[in-house]
Amino acid sequence: MIRDPSLILTVDVEGAPVRIGERVRIVPASPEGSVDERFLGHTGIVVALVFDDPWLQYPADPLIRVRVSGLGEDLFFVRELEGISERTGLLRRASPPAWAC
Repeated sequence: MIRDPSLILTVDVEGAPVRIGERVRIVPASPEGSVDERFLGHTGIVVALVFDDPWLQYPADPLIRVRVSGLGEDLFFVRELEGISERTGLLRRASPPAWAC
């Protein structure tokens, strides 16, 4: 039996770069071109935080599962998302944890 150490959370996590239910926009910020082009420029809703290696990633460096209406869901790195503040309407780019820079 293979044990999968991944941790998938559908609730807010203190210290995470985004919140469940937050609106985000997918942007082309990954040098490795990991973003599926169908999602680029679209806005979606954060539905889960995925920690493939919880010991290293938790809480500040998850993969972020985003649901885009009409396209489905995919995983994104923090640098591939821009958050849309519901209170101010201003765009802000989510920042990776300081130790990851």
